[in-house]
Amino acid sequence: MDSYPPNNKRSRDEFDGGSGAGGPPPFSHDGHNNGHDDGLAKRQHVDPTTELIANVCKDIRRIGENSNLATQVDDISYISNPIVAEFEKIDKLRISILNTLYSVVIEQPQKINSLSVLILLCNPKNFLVAKYVIEFFHSKAQGLIDTLFEESKKEQTEGEKEGEKEESASTLPPQEQQELEEYAGSFNNLKSILKFLACLSPIISNYSIVDVFKQFLKLSIELQDSTPEVRNGLAEEIYYNTLVSLPYLLCNDFSSTMKDHCNDLLALASDFKHKDNVSYTSKVFEPFNLKGSNFSDNLPYKPKNIISLIYPALLTLQGENKLWDNLKDKLFIDFEELITPIIAKSLENNQLSNEIVKHQLPQLSLPTVEKLNAEYKPKGLVDTLWFNTPRLLFQVYNITTEFETVPSIESYVGLFFKDLSFDILTNLSFNKNEASIQLSILDLYFSKNLFAPPGSPIDQLTLINQDNLSGENQPPLSTWKIEDIAIESILTMIFQLPIPLHVEVYYYSVLISCCRESPDSIAPVFGRAIRYFYNNLEVLDYELKIRFLDWMSIQISNFEFSWKWDEWVKDSKQFKNLKYHPKKNFIKNLIAKEIRLSNKNRIKESFVTVNVNENGGNSIVQLDEFYQYLNLSLVENEEDFILNYDSELFGNSDEIKEIFQTLSNQTKEKRLARLESSTTASISPQEELIYNFSLPTVPLNEIANTVYDFVVANWKSNSDFQDLCQGVLTSAEEKLGENAIKERYLINLIFQTYVYIGSRSIFSAVSIFSRDVVKLRYLAGWNLEDDEYKNDPSGFKFTPLELTEEQFNQRQTWITEAIFRVWNHQPQVAFLILEYLIDFKILKPIVLIEYAFAIKNNLIIENVSCMESINRVLINLSKKDSTIINDLLIKIFEFICSNLNIISNQLNIPNTEEVTIIKEFEESDIENLELMSKIDNQWLFYEYLGLLKSYLRRYYSNLNVSLEETTKIFEKIENEKVKQDVLSWLDELK
Repeated sequence: MDSYPPNNKRSRDEFDGGSGAGGPPPFSHDGHNNGHDDGLAKRQHVDPTTELIANVCKDIRRIGENSNLATQVDDISYISNPIVAEFEKIDKLRISILNTLYSVVIEQPQKINSLSVLILLCNPKNFLVAKYVIEFFHSKAQGLIDTLFEESKKEQTEGEKEGEKEESASTLPPQEQQELEEYAGSFNNLKSILKFLACLSPIISNYSIVDVFKQFLKLSIELQDSTPEVRNGLAEEIYYNTLVSLPYLLCNDFSSTMKDHCNDLLALASDFKHKDNVSYTSKVFEPFNLKGSNFSDNLPYKPKNIISLIYPALLTLQGENKLWDNLKDKLFIDFEELITPIIAKSLENNQLSNEIVKHQLPQLSLPTVEKLNAEYKPKGLVDTLWFNTPRLLFQVYNITTEFETVPSIESYVGLFFKDLSFDILTNLSFNKNEASIQLSILDLYFSKNLFAPPGSPIDQLTLINQDNLSGENQPPLSTWKIEDIAIESILTMIFQLPIPLHVEVYYYSVLISCCRESPDSIAPVFGRAIRYFYNNLEVLDYELKIRFLDWMSIQISNFEFSWKWDEWVKDSKQFKNLKYHPKKNFIKNLIAKEIRLSNKNRIKESFVTVNVNENGGNSIVQLDEFYQYLNLSLVENEEDFILNYDSELFGNSDEIKEIFQTLSNQTKEKRLARLESSTTASISPQEELIYNFSLPTVPLNEIANTVYDFVVANWKSNSDFQDLCQGVLTSAEEKLGENAIKERYLINLIFQTYVYIGSRSIFSAVSIFSRDVVKLRYLAGWNLEDDEYKNDPSGFKFTPLELTEEQFNQRQTWITEAIFRVWNHQPQVAFLILEYLIDFKILKPIVLIEYAFAIKNNLIIENVSCMESINRVLINLSKKDSTIINDLLIKIFEFICSNLNIISNQLNIPNTEEVTIIKEFEESDIENLELMSKIDNQWLFYEYLGLLKSYLRRYYSNLNVSLEETTKIFEKIENEKVKQDVLSWLDELK
């Protein structure tokens, strides 16, 4: 194989089309135009100081973004000149530079080494610059520690506030700069400060930075020793952060003395006592779950805890000879050869000192172990994650190839890049485009031979790996892809359990942005990830399957719904008689989500593949296997459902059945005629709905028209509404058969009419519902409070209905059924309307819960719209009413336990035996409906179990119930193996 070219990196220019950090800026630091003409005859006057600050801070932010190392050092040296010249003279400049340095260290820690070179070059020219910087970062570190126990941060100094008024001083807007520490958290940001100061060790006196490392290591050890029986999340975070920062001490100082200090630190780290239980494994937070013992070979990997990996990884980096040879020139860029002559020349020209001036770094004042254990509560996203849960590492790319495309998570380099990527994603969340660019050019800031050339295809890397193994490549060439590191890091954040640090849409946006920056190199990386998740759907955690569904639906919708659907045809056919198999369910729900994001015709057009003809030409082939999934209806035969529903509503007499059968036939004929028509005119939502009440042949059509006119009217009084309802009930009693329930007819007539009139959009429906909340709450059976009548000037109050609990619950059920009667063909709309009715307190949330968990339909498992709706309701209520969410969660747990028992009994599984899924079956078995039903129930059993884990993991802290009471709920699970598993989850979460 050919060797890589000498320079395989891209510059920042390839990503944003700018001038790049390496080229001359449009305006030099002396304020003169460098030949650039903006086409204006006369430029607006800009204050020279303001322009200088803007240019310097911009250059600091762009530091290291040039792929040519020599040019990069020239740039850094160039940037240092105005800094050393004006740093003491201009307060605003000094404050802006310090704040910008801090922002870049926190937001873009991959640039820490390059930033340290800037300070190392400033020091021999003007040592006060380095002195200020070291003192500033020390004060920032101490400030983070001092505010750990405060409800709000200390007021910033007037100087800091003044600096923040300069918008160019930071990569963050001023209001967000003020809250910078809240993104990741104080301890996580202390890690980045520690890395930066470690890089400045050549100009810190007496190796005092090493003492700071010792402080943190000792604190972590003492913290863990103070809670010997359980993991201490804060101790683990401090320990990990300190160790992952340790190699930075050797970044610019590879002397034997510094190596000895690093060896001493690593020896001290060995005193940290790892816990043998949840510190290493966690059944609750594992991303892949067994579906019985026969799935043990299906797990792609056994998750590893990050805290158990960092120390062994550093031992490997240290090497048996403790000389750290695996670090030198293999990770950090070695600037020594390029900056040494610049430093020497600067010292020669320095009139104050011809020797390198070193600066003091005092130790930090750390809180006591007792205070941390008693009072510390994390505030930032990453700090909270460490504090609450074990940190299991997520893997994607090294599982499916024979060689590494990302560094192993057991290596320091693998942990190093995950750490950097997490910090970039977390602290650059205010700018998704910049986050995607920085992840995409992460290789610029490290050793040039660390990665394969950007965009290297897997086939090429396979050949390189073969030549590496044969010894043809000496030294071996890297097969690591920077694209894989970037995408795997983002996916790790998406699939973080129990919840992602940011809302998932942020990470989806970063992925899309990455793809748009480099579509040719990123698209195949996405494809490999999608196939990886799809191939492991059988064992993927239940909640993560939903997130995968979300990500893929957004991903392909942003790229013209393009996907190789032909890869899934075989699975669709094999599982055609299974409703709950994860792959079948995934395909169906993915298509449903795509239809929601577009339309059926557009999605249908995407079901194609390209075949090569005998003559070598290409032909487009329609994949009609997927047409079945275009029907989103919750029932198998929507026509029969509506016919039976309406007939029953009107009494179910032979005459009524004939009327609605005729209407059903007419509707079918109209739809067929519409399909056969060549017209391209769009069909409105109202034309898609079937609203029969006001048709001339339907009984009570006149009163139905009255209701229609009432709802269409802008506003009617409560008195008018009560009279209307009474008139409907009287007419129904007179004209409907004895089998009809007049109250049910009233509920359906009113609510179907509201939904039908508001069918133009969900916002139209919500608008008319919100206008008449009081009226509809009365109809739903609620006893209204006096303040609910305040908008009716007449002072009229509804006559209390005095319903029994059973009658009230019946009305709630009828309302739910009425909504699904209208929108059964588009269930996402029905669920959204029901959510708003819950929000308006017309419906009790338990009604939707009961509907979703009913064992006859299992909509919570089968239908993604149902799952999303239940999750939104729970999240919304958890923020509003702790009592209701507590009661709902208990009900959900009871429903799931009951369903598990019902399914287990249907399978005739003895309670002492494991529920085993039949994984493989012959093609001839596909039409064996009895066997398929059995396999379907086996999958359904484990899907409910996965759902139970998901809700426990997310909402256990919301339960205002004792552990003993919670245990009683799960002790009702009849299968002993499953019961013990669930009880072990409780032990882990308590």
